[in-house]
Amino acid sequence: MIAKLVARAVPSSVRVAVDLAVGDGALLRALQARKSPATLLGVDCDSHRIQQARSAGVPMRLRHADGLEFPLPRWKHLQRSQFAILGNPPFLPADPNGEHARWQEIAFPDVRSRHGLRRLEVSFLARALVEARQRGGFVAMLMPSPIAAGLLYEPYRRSLLSNFRVQRVVTIDDTRYRDTEASTVLLVIDASRVGSRHVTIDRFSPTDGLTRVYRGPIEPGQRLDAGFWGAIELHRIGAPTLEQMGVDVTRGRYCKADADRRQHRVLHTTDLSRHQGSTIHLPDRISRSFCDDVLAETGDILLSRTGSRVRWEPVIVAGGIAPITDHVLRIRAPASVRDRVARSFQHPAFPMWLESVTKGVCASVITKRELLQMPVFSN
Repeated sequence: MIAKLVARAVPSSVRVAVDLAVGDGALLRALQARKSPATLLGVDCDSHRIQQARSAGVPMRLRHADGLEFPLPRWKHLQRSQFAILGNPPFLPADPNGEHARWQEIAFPDVRSRHGLRRLEVSFLARALVEARQRGGFVAMLMPSPIAAGLLYEPYRRSLLSNFRVQRVVTIDDTRYRDTEASTVLLVIDASRVGSRHVTIDRFSPTDGLTRVYRGPIEPGQRLDAGFWGAIELHRIGAPTLEQMGVDVTRGRYCKADADRRQHRVLHTTDLSRHQGSTIHLPDRISRSFCDDVLAETGDILLSRTGSRVRWEPVIVAGGIAPITDHVLRIRAPASVRDRVARSFQHPAFPMWLESVTKGVCASVITKRELLQMPVFSN
């Protein structure tokens, strides 16, 4: 199903298609079934996967080699829009000083961050962009979702949107990245053009198919995921933010493991997940050993900061006091606006807004900076 989604993203003008991490050949097979390009080339460093691709019976050229090192043929007679690189590259850590780093330096010359150099899939994307640009072609590549939403990837999004023409980004729901739990996005890029004027943001799920979320201008560096753009109006309502209302957002000082070693009983995301209801009563008192901890007290709002299977619902402290872990955010509003802020966290718009700002690979995360920019929905 995902292979067909990638194949549909490749323009019908393409005559040569390359997969630099071909695996069992699923993407090239789907493309051949849909468009029948004249030439299909697959490269993979795993001989077993090459054999799997060969046994599928689809006419394609296969090479057992490193997809970041194998020299691509020149294909001298190719015209613009007749070449594409598609792929689902390995999601793996990499040596930031390795040979693959040169592809990122060429593709993203204005990026000073070294975060992408630690990720092998970013180097595959970079090589695809460089090779496609030289041949006037396209890139259709599956990538982990942080490339579209993560704060650390903001410089890479800025470079992509400025130096290439990002045509479409598809957030893929209910589907995980190969053998990991990372969610995915599909990037569709015209590497022969500069500047992304209008970008299409879609959402795909196995049950609902492809759904249009947004089409229009996107500023360099902005998020590219359907969660954010599906709730874009909530970010533009003009209401004061938590920060403007003087709200303090703080996370706990210790992780759960450290607290356990210190024999400290702390409130963790698991406690919030097990709790039923929108309010919680904490113990009436704590020992002096907790005095240096971040404490939740009456009137505070608690929200999980990160996790893969946590309860993403705010809980108001109705009474008592307890220390919290660094996976829990304490939201403390001034007394004059406390009720208004509490109503905002219980507003029907809050879950959609929260989904639009949480992000992550194997676990979702919301940052203090993002939470402070939450609009106050309630009057």
